[in-house]
Order: sequence, then structure tokens, then C-alpha cells
Amino acid sequence: MEQPLRLFFALEVPEETRFELDKFGVTLERPWKPVPPERMHITLAFMGQVPETKLAEVIKAGEDIALACSSFNVEISDTSCFPENGEPKVLYAKVQGGEALNQLAEKLREGLGELVDAKKFKAHLTLARSRGGWARKILRKFRGSWSVDNFVLLQSQLSEKEPRYELIRRFTLR
Repeated sequence: MEQPLRLFFALEVPEETRFELDKFGVTLERPWKPVPPERMHITLAFMGQVPETKLAEVIKAGEDIALACSSFNVEISDTSCFPENGEPKVLYAKVQGGEALNQLAEKLREGLGELVDAKKFKAHLTLARSRGGWARKILRKFRGSWSVDNFVLLQSQLSEKEPRYELIRRFTLR
């Protein structure tokens, strides 16, 4: 029996920005575990249970939406944590991309229908995860911006150590 695919559409983070964020990540104390720079991204739409037979449909949705959306800029700023109340589990940088970013995420979610998870889109870039124990909230301001002219479809493969991401397709915005 085929395993369903764990897929997600995302924005890639430029290498120079990942480098700066990684310098911050190595300063974090336990229990924070920084996200390795090669896995930093901004998730637009996550699909945890996609039958392999639906992959072509997912790719077609990405192609159609890329043609309907224009390039835009994103900026990262200060940090925050999920959940907002209680024990912090995820440390992230806030992302602003204006209406264009929200529109891209919303169109992907609409185009994917019930394949996409039910969580509301909240633009963020995960910097670290808490691995148990008490984690303090960390406040830090970042400055970084870049032009977005494409997005990607990635497959997430879970392992005992860390997930591995494989690029399936890149979609160029009009």
C-alpha cells in the first residue's frame, strides 16, 4: 500500500538571509533547537495526506496559481512564539508580504480544497523549536527583505532525526 505524500507549497529564503538567521540560531540556549538554514522556508499551504495519484493535480494547481499571481516583496521583522499563550513551542520571525503574500497563500489553499490542512495561514519563518523543558520567549528584531518571483512544492520525508525536504517543482509568478 502506498504511503500518502507530505507536501507543502513554500517560499524559499535567500541564502544571505538564512546565513544571518543561522548566526542568531546558534546563540539559542536549550531547549531551543534551531532550524538548519537549508530547511528555512515560509509555508504557504501544507498537505499532510496526499495520495500519490493526486500529485499531478497538486502540480497543476500550483501552475495555475503562479499564472494568476504577480511578484512581490517580503520582509522579516521581530520574533514571536507559538502558542501565543503558555509554554512556547515554536520561535519564529514575523513575515510581512502585504496583500500579495496573503492572496498567494489563499489561492493555493482554495485551489487545493480538502487536500490542504485546515489551519489558518499565518505568515512566519520558523527559527527554532522547543524540545521539551522550559523554553523562554526570545525577543529579537530582524531586518531582511527580498523579492519573491517564485514558490516551490516540497515533499517532507520524516525520519527519526529530522525531516528531509525534496524539491518537486518550482513555479514562477507572472
